[in-house]
Amino acid sequence: MLSKHSFCGRTVWGANRKFGDEMLIPRKAQLLLASTLALTMLLPSLGSPIAMASLGTAVVLDPTRKIHPMLQAGAELDPTSLVRVIVQKTKADIKSDSLLSEIADAQLSEEFKVIPGFVATLPQSAVSLLALNPNVRYVSPDGPVDVIPGKRPKGSKAPADPKAPKGSHGRRRFDASKLLTTFPVDTGASTAWSPSAGHAATGFGIAVAVIDSGVDSAHPDLNGHVVAVNVNRTSQTPLDGYGHGTHVAGIITGQDSRDHYLGVAPEATLISVKVADDNGGAYVSDLLRGLDWIADHRDDYGIRALNISASVSIPESYATSPVDAAVEHLWNDGVAVVTAAGNLGPAQDAVWYAPGNDPQVITVGCLDENLTASPTDDSLCPISSRGLTEDGFAKPDLVAPGRKIVSTLASGINGQGVSLATEFPERITADRQHIHLSGTSMAAPMVTGAIALLLERHAKLTPGQLKQLLTVTSRPYPGQADGAGALDITAALASSDHAPATSKQVPLAVGGAAPSRNASTVLWDGARWTTTYWDGARWTSAYWDGARWTATYWDGARWTSAYWDGARWTATTWDGARWTAAAWDGARWTASALFD
Repeated sequence: MLSKHSFCGRTVWGANRKFGDEMLIPRKAQLLLASTLALTMLLPSLGSPIAMASLGTAVVLDPTRKIHPMLQAGAELDPTSLVRVIVQKTKADIKSDSLLSEIADAQLSEEFKVIPGFVATLPQSAVSLLALNPNVRYVSPDGPVDVIPGKRPKGSKAPADPKAPKGSHGRRRFDASKLLTTFPVDTGASTAWSPSAGHAATGFGIAVAVIDSGVDSAHPDLNGHVVAVNVNRTSQTPLDGYGHGTHVAGIITGQDSRDHYLGVAPEATLISVKVADDNGGAYVSDLLRGLDWIADHRDDYGIRALNISASVSIPESYATSPVDAAVEHLWNDGVAVVTAAGNLGPAQDAVWYAPGNDPQVITVGCLDENLTASPTDDSLCPISSRGLTEDGFAKPDLVAPGRKIVSTLASGINGQGVSLATEFPERITADRQHIHLSGTSMAAPMVTGAIALLLERHAKLTPGQLKQLLTVTSRPYPGQADGAGALDITAALASSDHAPATSKQVPLAVGGAAPSRNASTVLWDGARWTTTYWDGARWTSAYWDGARWTATYWDGARWTSAYWDGARWTATTWDGARWTAAAWDGARWTASALFD
């Protein structure tokens, strides 16, 4: 994912981050709970006050209120401060400004269509009043902004939507024997490209989207089959100034002319939707804006799959998360959503972050292929997030190669280079056009590429069928940690000839009961909300008790400046609980010294 991380942010209240592996990044935390960073929070039992030792105050969290606990705490700690929030409406036709009409100093800044919701700024004390409105479904925090959302800089015009490529890159054969990478062989992609497989699959004619930090569409490996779009309010270009989005794009559809570096689906068309700024920073609202764009243009470009190698940084149930609702809407409309699991290893909250916590989408963990094509020495990347979401769903769904993955290196904006190249010069290849990075951000696009291959073979496969094919045919690997097997494209393609008859996915929490026969399991289907399947009791016990709001969570391992300092992911963060200081290179989530 990107770096310094998260859309609303695990530092949302007080540090800089970047769009990164598994988290998007808030920029500067000036608003909302800035004072809570160093607080000790204790919650003995549900409904008990959280002791804020450093302030000598207590905060009572109420799980029955339609307000995220972070906002509840902020309202009591610093009620006069302004906070930027995302408000979900109960119905799409409700006027957003009418919900704010009785709240002093409230400002509507942006509205979304992919879900019935909007972004507003208001005093923290007014959040409770807003949530009492029966037309408000839920209020969640968003990160601070440095421009007025929803408005373009004075004098600028909205750019026209780019045209899809006209197939300038004709079908060609790829010679896997020339590869300098192993992941196409390890996943089975190279076998799919071969005509000897019966009918070669290269992703030809299939469009997939990537929400990320932009793309270098002029890169030789990508030129001619990439559409680049920018929806970030502070950037004026769809180009990639950070380097993450271009690397992800190459894993999906890169095609080096010498066949040294090839993506999983080298002839797929890629739609890059830039949501991060030129330094890799992004917010939940940026991500929602990107999802809005996908929903609006899905049919225009024939988008069948979406890759999100990032996650929000504030934990939330999938039943109340606006991001999860948005990706489920896309899923319900026929877009298979693939997301990175994150890089928090087996931590209790490792898979509590949207969109990877959503039971519908395909969440991908990181496999260490040991830089060989043989699966016999594969193992799970230690940092790969795994476990149960706070709603009780096991994640990830499968794993794919994510260690030391060589892919396309962006040249930057106006030839100025990209941040990742500056930080990791030793990881740049001899041709200066590729770089190796590691993390679940690199694993997710492997699966997105696999989906392009499956759809080329069988264009009518639904997201639910695709997920079932990929998970059921995943292979075991040495030391497998859970039920998430490794991506096996050869087996998935073979099974796709006899795809499962039903495409309806029924998520089942670990130890939970199956939903009733006709229950809806999609949060927002474009017309209505549903909570039919959400087990609120399970979420309450996992999210609102001492396991969540305790000193162990609110210490230097999560929110303090020791965690989110100028070096981003520092050695302090990756201590014995996850990595040693020597194992992590202190640069971000993108790679580690251990992998190098």
